[in-house]
Amino acid sequence: MKTDTKLSKKELAAAQEAALVQQTKDKKRIKSLTPDVWKKIENWGRESQHLSQYLQTYCFTIAGRVRKNTELEPLEITNAIKVLEIVEEKAPELIETQLAAAPVGKQYPKLEVNPDVIAQAVQWDKKNKKLKSLSFTYLLELSNGKKAYTEGNKKNAAWILEILQKCGFEYRLGETAE
Repeated sequence: MKTDTKLSKKELAAAQEAALVQQTKDKKRIKSLTPDVWKKIENWGRESQHLSQYLQTYCFTIAGRVRKNTELEPLEITNAIKVLEIVEEKAPELIETQLAAAPVGKQYPKLEVNPDVIAQAVQWDKKNKKLKSLSFTYLLELSNGKKAYTEGNKKNAAWILEILQKCGFEYRLGETAE
């Protein structure tokens, strides 16, 4: 006879899958808030003393993770959810204003991948440092001619340009990169 503490392989797999689905939902919920909102939550927690110094530090860390679009650690996810639960209980307006102001599926114009666009993107990212080094190097090599403008390279560059647009890059026709 099976005890409650022992789970069958199917039950264990189902529990693990449910935990993974919940973790994915939590990540989306955390990343749905902008870094500015996380900063406001941190300041609110400090001023109102509803968040411990420990949770305030996590707000700062999560703001950076969201800004850089890097992976969240499991402990960061857990603490971020704790923070959001406290905020929803004590000051839901901090989150509601963000959700109301959030653009729904903002569309960016698709940029044609050409040397001028790539050069401007490289110059912009040198200043703003939004790309990971591998993506930046890829664009730099395209710009310098070390990589050819093949269809595959253009497709990859278009994907990187889309990331840059989400970070604030705007192509200006006629401007040349220095």
